[in-house]
Amino acid sequence: MASKLRYSFMGFVALMVVLGSSCTKYNYIDGGLANGKHDCSMWEYFHTDGYDWDSTIIMIEHAGLKSLFDGTGEYKEITFFGLTNHSIRGYMLDINKNLEENDPNFLHRVTDISAAKCKDVLEKLVVPKRVMLKDIPRGNRVRISNDYDEREGTTLQSIRGELFLWTVRSTWENVQDVGAVSLFVASHNVIGGKNEVVASTDIQTTNGIVQALNYDFDFKNF
Repeated sequence: MASKLRYSFMGFVALMVVLGSSCTKYNYIDGGLANGKHDCSMWEYFHTDGYDWDSTIIMIEHAGLKSLFDGTGEYKEITFFGLTNHSIRGYMLDINKNLEENDPNFLHRVTDISAAKCKDVLEKLVVPKRVMLKDIPRGNRVRISNDYDEREGTTLQSIRGELFLWTVRSTWENVQDVGAVSLFVASHNVIGGKNEVVASTDIQTTNGIVQALNYDFDFKNF
């Protein structure tokens, strides 16, 4: 089943049109821009795409944060830098790699992750207001020794900690700053934490925005 998220690489899509090719599930994550507006809550949106969000739903419920995503809690509008099933699976595989299945720390299912850990990582990825791609200025975050130098961009307060966000416009046909705009995010909670990329931007719901993180999002960076 093809995923319903899509990388917003418009230059790449344009190239496919020029070549007369049609994109397949091997080229991009399908969805996002094609159907960026959803007349439902964020919680309801997650239920429309099990391929990407089934484990995320379980994690949210296990953390006791359903009201944060269905719009009935303290924050009526949020932006969620959404970690998908694939990131959660990657985290569990990383924990399990040196463990035997009968080890009490082995993660067999999402609910084997502690509720406190689930709440911690989810709240670090939620900004209590709407944030669209157009709201984030150009910038960069460059490694300097054991830390990073943050240039321009913007800093936003998440529910648990602080995020640095910036956009980069790529080169297209050797012309600078005319290609696709990519969104990046990093946490100030982790010293030296790596940059993470948003794979699909501006998924709009009635109570907020989902900025869907790349499938290889790493919990350790937050």
